[in-house]
Amino acid sequence: MLNIVNGAKTIRFQQSLGVFKRSLYSRLRDSSEFVTLKPVSKLKSVSSPDFISSPNSKLQSVIWHRPLQNVLITKKPWADNTRQAMVDFITHLHDSYPEINVVVQPDVAEEIAQDFVKNPDSNPGEPHVLYTGENEDIVDKVDLLVTLGGDGTILRAVSLFANVQVPPVLAFSLGTLGFLLPFNFKDHKAVFEQVMSSRAKCLHRTRLECHIIRRGCKAEDGRTVAHHAMNDIFLHRGNSPHLTNLDIYIDGEYLTRTTADGVTLATPTGSTAYSLSAGGSIVSPLVPSILLTPICPRSLSFRPLILPHSSHIKIKIGSKPLQGPDNKLVKLSIDGVPLEDLNVGDEIHVVNEIGTIYVNGTQLPSTKSSQAVKRPGQSIKNSGIYCIAKTENDWTRGLNELLGFNSSFRFTNRKDN
Repeated sequence: MLNIVNGAKTIRFQQSLGVFKRSLYSRLRDSSEFVTLKPVSKLKSVSSPDFISSPNSKLQSVIWHRPLQNVLITKKPWADNTRQAMVDFITHLHDSYPEINVVVQPDVAEEIAQDFVKNPDSNPGEPHVLYTGENEDIVDKVDLLVTLGGDGTILRAVSLFANVQVPPVLAFSLGTLGFLLPFNFKDHKAVFEQVMSSRAKCLHRTRLECHIIRRGCKAEDGRTVAHHAMNDIFLHRGNSPHLTNLDIYIDGEYLTRTTADGVTLATPTGSTAYSLSAGGSIVSPLVPSILLTPICPRSLSFRPLILPHSSHIKIKIGSKPLQGPDNKLVKLSIDGVPLEDLNVGDEIHVVNEIGTIYVNGTQLPSTKSSQAVKRPGQSIKNSGIYCIAKTENDWTRGLNELLGFNSSFRFTNRKDN
């Protein structure tokens, strides 16, 4: 009976969602005479560029062998500081690159539809055309991802491409500072022209892949879902007054049990996020590695670790006999997004998205016997995130400008009253 009820609720929800989508398309058609909304499913498939390395550069060239066509532009929804910038950017693309198809998410399309004005240089009666649809439809069509905002906007945008290749990311800052924001929006016309003409450079950043195994479930069932992290994976005690007990294994070998507030597993990109606040090292995104940083460990001898990017890390939730049932839950967050709580006996398996070498009989939980095991360096082009970079010194400049790296003490003279 429960399944029937849940099924009925699901049907009603899907029907309501369909009504909402039809209502949204109708409102957008009627709300602005200068905007026409079309389904993203009508666009052609992805046109991916090649990323060419050079012995004289740490960056890679972004080369389009087929013309760039579909551009997804994202911003924080209903944020006034990025609203006008998005309208200006879309207007520039439509005016200067009529062959470009602009893709936006439905909530953003609804937000900005009223802000467009008629361009007197365009054909009479010709509106701005925006393509939109469900996230799963959007990710299959995007050639280039453009973000307007801060680092959080990039993390949210990249999360749309959870289990597929992330398109090249072009990030613009609008008054905010961040390690992932090399370009100021005032330069958007010149920067986009460089990308279009295959004159842009990019930096390859890796992602972590996290698989969750619930207690009592068999790993070989292959029913786990892979979650991807551009910054970090964070296990923590949340609002519990008790410390977490986590058993940590590296490549199948038991490392330690930590009693702590939690632990973070970070990419080099995420080394300047939560891991840094917990005392972890600052690691260049060019260093292939995984950071394991304890959060307030009870043992002073548990220091942050920098592991090879080929490592297979397993963390199992442990407990103490005197802990009550309410104190056995552990919170899990990936790139700042909370996931379902973990209980005693649950496990997470973390590897680099590029792949790993499995030793000591270990295997990724979702890897079935019929699937080939990934090896380091295999299919790198189809893994990680290629971020358009300004110069090879973006990271070094960020340390100084954002963190005030190794800044001296500042003394001020003060007259006593």
